[in-house]
Amino acid sequence: MSVADVSADAGRCWLDLGDVARADTAIATGLGELAPHRARTKAVFLTYRAEGALRSRDVPAAAAARAALDTALDSGAARCVDLVSAFINRQTERTERPIVELREYARESLAG
Repeated sequence: MSVADVSADAGRCWLDLGDVARADTAIATGLGELAPHRARTKAVFLTYRAEGALRSRDVPAAAAARAALDTALDSGAARCVDLVSAFINRQTERTERPIVELREYARESLAG
């Protein structure tokens, strides 16, 4: 495992424990250390980051989730696409305009 993987996995753990600030810091470190050719892993890390942002009601959270989806689709990795689309689909009770638009964007992107 690389430093990027360990950092992002630690971030995932912090996210699971409910510490969104620590999670974001660790995931950001993982993204910063990640080799550019690892697009699939980047999609996973971005999904973790978007989940944290949405949990904390961060304003650019929908943009982060959209970036994760776009990266996953560009990578062509079904596992990454499934991870981010499942995460977006779990946001059904959120009614904020950016989240509703995110769900619509995901629906359109995954259909085409």
